[in-house]
Amino acid sequence: MKKFHILNKLTKKLKVGRFVSILFFVCLMSGLFYSLYFIKHWITDDKTLPITYVSLTEQQKYISVESVKKILRSQGTKLNFFNVNIAEIQKKIEALPWVYSASIRKHWPDTLDLHIVEQSISAVWNNKALLNRFGEVIHVSPKGFEKNFVVLKGEDKDANQTLDIYNKLFQLMKVSKFKIAMLSNDERHSTNIMLKNGILLRLGKEQKLDRVQRFLSVFPLIEIKYNIQRIDYIDLRYDTGFAIGWKNQQISKH
Repeated sequence: MKKFHILNKLTKKLKVGRFVSILFFVCLMSGLFYSLYFIKHWITDDKTLPITYVSLTEQQKYISVESVKKILRSQGTKLNFFNVNIAEIQKKIEALPWVYSASIRKHWPDTLDLHIVEQSISAVWNNKALLNRFGEVIHVSPKGFEKNFVVLKGEDKDANQTLDIYNKLFQLMKVSKFKIAMLSNDERHSTNIMLKNGILLRLGKEQKLDRVQRFLSVFPLIEIKYNIQRIDYIDLRYDTGFAIGWKNQQISKH
């Protein structure tokens, strides 16, 4: 009987120890879950480490600071250091017409560093928009840009090709006294260029560089023989030679 009594006491002690272990484990897990909940609530609270400073790494010429602030304000309660949505803000900033690209970095504990690259303008497009240097249409008013940039005209889908044609002709003509004021490229890819001296060059669809080179070669002779102020256009769409259209509607072929 004495031996049985000892075993019974040992069994009770084991049960109490197991209960204490389980209770300790439950308390530990409860404390852990509560701590995680508290941390999550603290992190997502807009009053915890709010973004209070925005640093623009470069001075912007055309992008208004107010337009960037408006995008940041639209984040509402998400605008704190931990849960600010960088990808969403970047997407909205890059959707602004004057923005080419944007990158954003968080700087502990309350700052966003914004690096915004503005569009690099190459031309006025159809007198209602602009083109960047990649031939992409920028849907902003061209007012104020007409004096400093060439005017290009064509279909939006051909904007890059039209800019490429202009760049090639510009390189060919830059050593001459002629400057291009306007270049048009129609749906058939037939090209005309208006020079700043008022003469229209009709180049057609093929051999555009060769035709402009022909014009540059023969123009000194034209200048000697004719009053160039009376020239309306020069049609270079011939295998050899060219035609001159005069402002009084006469045409002479050479």
